[in-house]
Amino acid sequence: MNQYDVIIIGSGIAGALTGAVLAKSGLNVLILDSAQHPRFSVGEAATPESGFLLRLLSKRFDIPEIAYLSHPDKIIQHVGSSACGIKLGFSFAWHQENAPSSPDHLVAPPLKVPEAHLFRQDIDYFALMIALKHGAESRQNIKIESISLNDDGVEVALSNAAPVKAAFIIDAAAQGSPLSRQLGLRTTEGLATDTCSFFTHMLNVKSYEDALAPLSRTRSPIELFKSTLHHIFEEGWLWVIPFNNHPQGTNQLCSIGFQFNNAKYRPTEAPEIEFRKLLKKYPAIGEHFKDAVNAREWIYAPRINYRSVQNVGDRFCLLPQATGFIDPLFSRGLITTFESILRLAPKVLDAARSNRWQREQFIEVERHCLNAVATNDQLVSCSYEAFSDFHLWNVWHRVWLSGSNLGSAFLQKLLHDLEHSGDARQFDAALEAVRFPGCLSLDSPAYESLFRRSCQVMQQAREQARPVAETANALHELIKEHEAELLPLGYSRISNRFILKV
Repeated sequence: MNQYDVIIIGSGIAGALTGAVLAKSGLNVLILDSAQHPRFSVGEAATPESGFLLRLLSKRFDIPEIAYLSHPDKIIQHVGSSACGIKLGFSFAWHQENAPSSPDHLVAPPLKVPEAHLFRQDIDYFALMIALKHGAESRQNIKIESISLNDDGVEVALSNAAPVKAAFIIDAAAQGSPLSRQLGLRTTEGLATDTCSFFTHMLNVKSYEDALAPLSRTRSPIELFKSTLHHIFEEGWLWVIPFNNHPQGTNQLCSIGFQFNNAKYRPTEAPEIEFRKLLKKYPAIGEHFKDAVNAREWIYAPRINYRSVQNVGDRFCLLPQATGFIDPLFSRGLITTFESILRLAPKVLDAARSNRWQREQFIEVERHCLNAVATNDQLVSCSYEAFSDFHLWNVWHRVWLSGSNLGSAFLQKLLHDLEHSGDARQFDAALEAVRFPGCLSLDSPAYESLFRRSCQVMQQAREQARPVAETANALHELIKEHEAELLPLGYSRISNRFILKV
């Protein structure tokens, strides 16, 4: 068969779940990929928002298997004991050059319920199996030569097979997006964030508790080895995402990646050399890696940030990672991806029924995706500024966390309403009606005012070289001003480094 309703480029988790919901809803779907599974992929830390969104996808489209990916226990049961680590919170350890680490320079807000560290080669393959089970077709190791868009449909020319046609095409190929390249949609202009990234998987990485400080010294409510651990420093940050941090796990790998602000440090040497230089400069971080060995080669991306000038058009749509990417900080990529599938799929199904595939049918999907890129750019660029001082970071990260918690609460209510009403159209309308699509809170004017004004404070600090203490105090005043309209977690109590409920 060479004629389909929808062709999806990319069989990672974004393309696979999109294919699953469209095929389950009755469309003929073809998923194309230039590589094959299993394979390495970044985007390994789940969040409360991504968990709720997976459960919403599962409920909205009646695919129970999607919800299996929303909780570590379900992943272990249905995907496998090697497929995830456990995540009990976000943690951030601040470091100074050539100085010992202090357990007082640590923030670690715990999560209400456990999330997962996703071993993506297993998770993505499982997602593809969901799509195939529900009727999608997949072709791997297939190269796209060109994509033709016209009034009658889409034709994709393949280098090693006959052309395929469809009414609509969805690009889920992330940074390798062929549609972005062919249509000239991608740019870095206007982005405040300019960062590079190195990442790999390792064996024998020591836990924070073994390498740096036990719980008795940190007084953290969670073990940092059971969190998504961020080591932050003047030039950037390094992640430690273990898959081997729970008793049921059989995966001995740990994901390691580090990012630099290119404006403060632009690497020029091989990845392993840059890694060793970083550990020499911040020796406390190096304590993790006394016995560590690489399980795969380093991957280096000189600049990871990009955006698109549009992401929908007549007969096409780019999913979020093809539309734009800022930085892995705060793990917002999966959030935007899953929400975009919830927004896009009903519109594709409506278009298939009416045979109306014009850009205006999908414009709200674009609004969400472009807003998400812009919001994350502001969030991340300001966060890199806050890395310079622990007190500043301790205040600034509360701006992010308070918005993330509001967004989670809003999604939880949407899920509750959908589970009780079973009304898919009512849910679609509620999601489309949010006042701030692509933003952290989704629907809180008070929070979005706090976020906007806080970003302005950080930008002024950067442009005017404002003293750090003055910047931190200005942010603290903003948090206090808005606190009554945030969740009651005591965000303004700066001494409460673990954001424990007061």
